[in-house]
Amino acid sequence: MGRKYYCDDSSAPLLTRLRNRLFRKPVPEFPKTIVIETQSGCNAGCLFCQYARIRKELPHGRMEDALFEKIIRDCAGQPVERFILCFDNEPLLDKGLAARLALVREVCPGAARNISTNASLLDEDAVETFAGSGLLTEIFLSVNGNTKETYEKAMGLPYERTFANLENFCRYLRRHPEVRKRLRVRVTAVRTELVVPELPEMKRRWEAEGFEFHVIAMDTRGGQLARENWRHGGEGRLAPNVNCRRPFHTFVATWEGKAVLCCVDYRREVVLGDLTKQSVGEIWNGPVAVRCREELLRGDFSNLPICRNCMING
Repeated sequence: MGRKYYCDDSSAPLLTRLRNRLFRKPVPEFPKTIVIETQSGCNAGCLFCQYARIRKELPHGRMEDALFEKIIRDCAGQPVERFILCFDNEPLLDKGLAARLALVREVCPGAARNISTNASLLDEDAVETFAGSGLLTEIFLSVNGNTKETYEKAMGLPYERTFANLENFCRYLRRHPEVRKRLRVRVTAVRTELVVPELPEMKRRWEAEGFEFHVIAMDTRGGQLARENWRHGGEGRLAPNVNCRRPFHTFVATWEGKAVLCCVDYRREVVLGDLTKQSVGEIWNGPVAVRCREELLRGDFSNLPICRNCMING
């Protein structure tokens, strides 16, 4: 894990300020990563995700084009490193995703353009649209399992369809080395007891394709994950996620325009601002966001139940 963050405070003792500058890093004046839920909804039922359990409680819809454009233009000229066009949703369900990625490329050409997908909809047309055209510079593939039994238990999706898509994607990249050269591909798997035995073979399989392979620590999604699913992460090893850095570098926008504390806050428990009325910068540097970050650094979760209840196995 990298250095912790600090909030600049000119009234802090000199030694505190010196320690911060030497051993920590300041919260950026503008977020490094922008996460945008362009459309709600996911077609998977992953055992490590709370979405299937709480989907009926959540608002559903698609972000208006004008609001999406406003958010992207808020970021023009800012040092944003990455746009991730998904939140609690499967991004390929959004039929307007290509146009939205094209706008990001036009307005913020220096930033990476990323989606994280379960690949069940990554058919031949999608591969050409998003990878072949250069709309994406990064694609993260959530693949939890190497065998049919494990994969379907972990993700609730048909193994044959998804893995046929993945094989087609691999063949496409072999035929188009110029695309492969410019496209970052990462396969991710959440560390659950179900998947752990298959991780070595998964690592060999996907790294042989030249892909990154990354194992993500399982967390309880701010306590929103069903308690019976905690055991999949090895409940005895779960510990408070006290070193979370998400709110210090990542800005998360829901489809209806709420800015929420982090990428597991599906219920919108901690709302930092309203993008229909405020800019990204105003919210990021606003009183609610600043207070939340200061409380996190102090370990004060009294106003942050989603953080207080977040447990992680890594």
